[in-house]
Amino acid sequence: ATSVSALGRVDFTAAVATVVTFALGMLAGFPDNTLLAVALSIITTWVLATRSITHRYVEALSETDLLDTLKMGIIALVIYPFLPETTLDPWGVLNPRQVWLFVVMVSLIGYVGYILIRILGAERGLGLTGVLGGLVSSTAVASSMAAEVRENRKILPSAVFATAIASCTMFPRILFIVLVVNRELFLALLLPMLLMTLVGFVLSYLLVRKSGSPGKDMNVKDPFRIIPALEFGAFFAMVLVISKLASIYFGDAGVYAAGVVSGLAETDAIALTMASLAGSTLTSNVAANTIILATITNTLVKLTITYVMGTREFGLQMAKIFLPTILVGLATLILI
Repeated sequence: ATSVSALGRVDFTAAVATVVTFALGMLAGFPDNTLLAVALSIITTWVLATRSITHRYVEALSETDLLDTLKMGIIALVIYPFLPETTLDPWGVLNPRQVWLFVVMVSLIGYVGYILIRILGAERGLGLTGVLGGLVSSTAVASSMAAEVRENRKILPSAVFATAIASCTMFPRILFIVLVVNRELFLALLLPMLLMTLVGFVLSYLLVRKSGSPGKDMNVKDPFRIIPALEFGAFFAMVLVISKLASIYFGDAGVYAAGVVSGLAETDAIALTMASLAGSTLTSNVAANTIILATITNTLVKLTITYVMGTREFGLQMAKIFLPTILVGLATLILI
C-alpha cells in the first residue's frame, strides 16, 4: 500500500489515505455521525489536493523553524492555560494569565510575521503582519519590531513600515468597537479617528518611500525570541500597576484622567467603557474626548517603546509619524 517516488523515497500517503477513507466509511455508518463524516471527508480531500504545496513549505523549513514552532506551542498551549486567573497584588491588577497573554501575543506576532515573510516576501509579509497585529495590539507590534531592529538594524525600513501600519489600524479598530455598542458616540469619533488614520497612513507611505522599499536587506533569522516578549510582559505589568496607583491617588479627578491612564496599557477597554457610558452617565463629547486622549497616550507609549526597547534611529523615524498624528488628535480635541 506504499509507493516509491522518483527520488527513491517511500510515500505512505496512499496507505494513510486508504485507512482514513475506510474509517470515514465506518463513521458514516452511524446515523448521528453522518455530517461529521462528510466534513472530515472534505477536509481530507483538501489536504490530499494541496499536499504538493504543503510538501514544498515543509521541505523549506529548517531545524530552527521546527524547534521554534514547538517553543511557540509551549508558551501558548502549555504554559498559558495553566496560569491562575486570580490577581496576585494588593491592588488587584496583576493577573498572571492576562500578563502572559501579552507575552504570547508579542511572540505570536513575530512568529506569524516570520512565516508571512517566508511565504509572501518581506514587503507584503510585513504589511500583512502590521495589519493583523494592529487588529490585536499595535503596542505588541511596536515591541516585536523594536526587538527585531535592535538585533538587525538593516531591517529598520521594514520595522517602521509594520509598526506604522499596525498603529494606523488601531483607529479603525476603535471605531468598530464603538459602533457595535453606541452609534451616537461612533459618529462623534468618526472624523477625529479618520483624520488620525489618514495622517498616519500618508506619513508612513512618504517615509517608507523615502527610506527605500520595505524588506530591502531583510534578513530574518529566528522566528521565535522569548526575551523581548518577556520584556514587554514586564512593561505591561508595570503599566497596570502605575495605572491603578494613579487612579487611586487622582480619585475622581475626572474621566479624562482615566482615559490617559488607560491609554498607558491599551485602548480597547476605555473605548468599550466610554461607549457604554455615553448618552447616559456621560455626554458623547466627553466620551469621545476621553477615547482620543487614550489613543494619544497609547501612541506616546509606542513611541517610547520603539526608542527604549529598539534603537534611537527607530524611535526618531517613528516620531516623524507618531508626533504629527498626536498633534492632529490634540487639534480635534480643541476644534471639534
